[in-house]
Amino acid sequence: MSPLSLFKLEFEKRQGIHFNNAGLSPISNRVSNRVERTLKIHQELGSLGDSELLTELREARLRIANFLGTEARFVGLTQNCAIALSQAAFGFPLQSSDSVVTLDQEYASNFYPWKLACERAGAKLIVVQSGPNREVPLDQLMSAIQPGVKLVAVSWVQFQTGAILDLETLGNHCHSVGAFLVVDGIQGLGQMPFSFSDLPVDFVVGGSHKWISSLNGQGFLASKPEFLDLLTPIQVGGGTFNRFGTFADPEARMESSARKFEPGGFGFVPLFALDSALQLIQETGVDQIQSEITRLSRILRSGIQNLGHVLVTPFNQAGGITSIRLEPKLELQFLKVCQERKIAVVKRGDFIRFSVHAFCNEIEIETVLEILKGART
Repeated sequence: MSPLSLFKLEFEKRQGIHFNNAGLSPISNRVSNRVERTLKIHQELGSLGDSELLTELREARLRIANFLGTEARFVGLTQNCAIALSQAAFGFPLQSSDSVVTLDQEYASNFYPWKLACERAGAKLIVVQSGPNREVPLDQLMSAIQPGVKLVAVSWVQFQTGAILDLETLGNHCHSVGAFLVVDGIQGLGQMPFSFSDLPVDFVVGGSHKWISSLNGQGFLASKPEFLDLLTPIQVGGGTFNRFGTFADPEARMESSARKFEPGGFGFVPLFALDSALQLIQETGVDQIQSEITRLSRILRSGIQNLGHVLVTPFNQAGGITSIRLEPKLELQFLKVCQERKIAVVKRGDFIRFSVHAFCNEIEIETVLEILKGART
């Protein structure tokens, strides 16, 4: 059996049709088994299981780092992606003379931290406007990034339409004017290849519950080695000074690695669930996952076009997000039928968003297209 077939088999217990994987993906068998095993350690061993849990913690951190394309000491673990973004925003040394550039279509968790951070520092927030169908105008974005801009905070993949930024071009431009680039990678990680060490990206954040297909409740923040000292921890505890389980030492130095962003105890259940999800992705190959997502998404997009509906997402756009525009009456009708038939799709802004993962199949796509055909009539 091929790695892709084995990947699909891991999701055999899901019920309904899951086309909202950009929101909350179902979890695999191995993630479910890992959660059960971790809970059993807590239930049966309590603190007697510490050595086993800490060993698995080190392995999980290393796997996250490998997945991102960096080293474990440059990866900090957070409760979720929003906290990782807040750490980047409020931990960065913004000054009143600085400017931060972002997009008007950013998800709330990648907008409000920068808005408040700029307000607190007296810095200027520059919000670049999107195109009519939420296109990401790269030229317009880069034209806003001029000398004096300290930081650019954007998503790799936009949540409404799946629009993808060219991080290579954008990062090189940011660095040419002395700006740092912070990327929210949550909508791309798990469905497309990513190598932090090879990209001109200074900080990247992500989370566990979308395309990675794990539990909610685990985020991470990675820094380029030369910029780790720029960020000041916004949450402080024993872990910030590597003083777990011991006394407070007035002479203790702050942890020099990204572990300084981890103030207290870990949520082993979501962390180890993430570890197992990443293991599955690595065994399957992210290239294989991307290829299947592309194949299925093009079947869906072709069907939408054939039905005469307005396809907002460009047909050849990479990634699994496909957005369409429906008339209000048809939109309500379509969403109602989907809810009745346990089909997970969502409304995002002015669009209906489908997000098809590699574990989905052609029959599910045909089912949704049949419903869309009925909505058309």
